Amino acid sequence: MCIGTSVHADIRVSVQDRNAPDRAAGHLTAAVLVDGDAVLVPNPGPEVLDPKAELEILVFPADPGAHLPVEVIPIWKWSPFHLTGQQDRPLAAVARLRRHSSYSAQISHVDSAALAKATAALDGDLWAALDKLEAIPEGIGAINPDLLAAVGRVEREQRQPRRSEHGFESYEAMVGGFCIFFCFCHPHDPR
Repeated sequence: MCIGTSVHADIRVSVQDRNAPDRAAGHLTAAVLVDGDAVLVPNPGPEVLDPKAELEILVFPADPGAHLPVEVIPIWKWSPFHLTGQQDRPLAAVARLRRHSSYSAQISHVDSAALAKATAALDGDLWAALDKLEAIPEGIGAINPDLLAAVGRVEREQRQPRRSEHGFESYEAMVGGFCIFFCFCHPHDPR
């Protein structure tokens, strides 16, 4: 189910240790948002395959000053993919998310036969195969600690509710001022 109403932006995806003290320390590996509720982790390491790990997905703009949302999304299903007999060397893991991201997928259409051929030619390196086929934006796997520190600050700021005050000369004006937002106030004047 691909979402057509998503935000199109240059984003990064980080698989995070939920128990880490901050976003830089929590970064385990980069990933690719492949659908509204699915993340592909090419060449996953043991730190994300540990069944006891408490993981979450961090989706954020590559430019933290872009005034776009930082999303923290829990994983509800984790599925590693490997060749038979190579459970210790999975090619990929797919994280199904508990809710959809507001961002659009980062991957272009790719022919599965071409992807299989490129992956085999690159000895199972899915990141390199996706790069070779130009299926992913350049640099999406590069997530540095400074970027994650900036994203952590933006995330904390975004958790704070925006505030605005509204002053009125009477109760009637005040009630009319907030009733336009609620369906329980009838009748009210549209504004």
